[in-house]
Amino acid sequence: MLSLKGNIVNFDETYSGEIIFNSKINKVIRSKSNEGGDYIVPGFIDLHCHGANGFDTMDGWNSIEKMSIYHLNKGTTSILPTTWTSSFDHTFEALKEFKNYNNISTNILGVHLEGPFINPNKLGAQPPLAKNPSIEFIKTLLDVAPIKVITLAPELDGMDDFIDQLNKLGINIQFGHSLANYDCCTKYMKKYKIGFTHLYNAMSGNSHRNPGVLEAALELGKYAEIICDLNHVNEASIKIAKKCIKNLYTVTDSIGATGLKNGTYKFFGTEIEKRNGIVVIKNSNTLAGSIVNMHDTFSNLIKLKFSLNEAVQMTSYNAAQYLGINELGYIGEEKISNILVLDKNLKIKEIYLKGIKINE
Repeated sequence: MLSLKGNIVNFDETYSGEIIFNSKINKVIRSKSNEGGDYIVPGFIDLHCHGANGFDTMDGWNSIEKMSIYHLNKGTTSILPTTWTSSFDHTFEALKEFKNYNNISTNILGVHLEGPFINPNKLGAQPPLAKNPSIEFIKTLLDVAPIKVITLAPELDGMDDFIDQLNKLGINIQFGHSLANYDCCTKYMKKYKIGFTHLYNAMSGNSHRNPGVLEAALELGKYAEIICDLNHVNEASIKIAKKCIKNLYTVTDSIGATGLKNGTYKFFGTEIEKRNGIVVIKNSNTLAGSIVNMHDTFSNLIKLKFSLNEAVQMTSYNAAQYLGINELGYIGEEKISNILVLDKNLKIKEIYLKGIKINE
């Protein structure tokens, strides 16, 4: 058995105490006095992450594993490697060896499919390979990889039956890269658990006379992901989203250039440029994903004056609740021992994955 003492921080309270654990937390002992010391928080959960350190999900299992290890060493103890919009053959090739994740101790939870069933007129930095929905596409991929989340545009033809079948398969549905109007969104939101992909970005909205995806999310949304690199969404908009959407959670949307030096890189045959803390399609101002990790995101939330409890809620607890995994995102008895120890300046000191200490 291992033990840690310090200030235990969950989304709902902070207290001094000690945790006794192996792969799961066996016991939590509350202290009667405030002993100070390090902060003990749940490991970060990132449900939308394309890559890092030169590795990308779409390059296959070797890259998936290496980019996931990079993010693990930054405190992300649970991750969904995320695809880009591409052909079926390319997507299948990237995911065909994904079953290996069951054979190793890993932070990988499954897959997030971002596309290809998105609006071709709202691609953002996605390749121009969008297509109409196909349940055969999904079922064939499910033979090789556990799809936990899919981003789609609900206004596409054939979505009524497609969304219903996804729901029956237990896949979490998110609206994104979409030009849907408010009524289209709310029709599905009344019937299914709908999330939203990188809130504010690549979605219709911001029109008080013609409301779209954003307004539907802010009025009726229970879950949504948001990028908090402070480039994709500004402070006021992040705080508005948090006020409106109870279970808002942060994602990185990080790409392969994360962790690399400034310079020019390839992204699906397109040149992208990393500079001054952002990555854009070369010779444009179009953001091409982010280059942050979840610890950067956690730090940004604190800079924006969110409390430690709120930062924990948005970087771990809410994402776990969205996936319906109650054993993650909380420091408590019988929870999985995905744990971070932070110093008084909130720098990472120790990382535990299922009770095993990870060294950077």
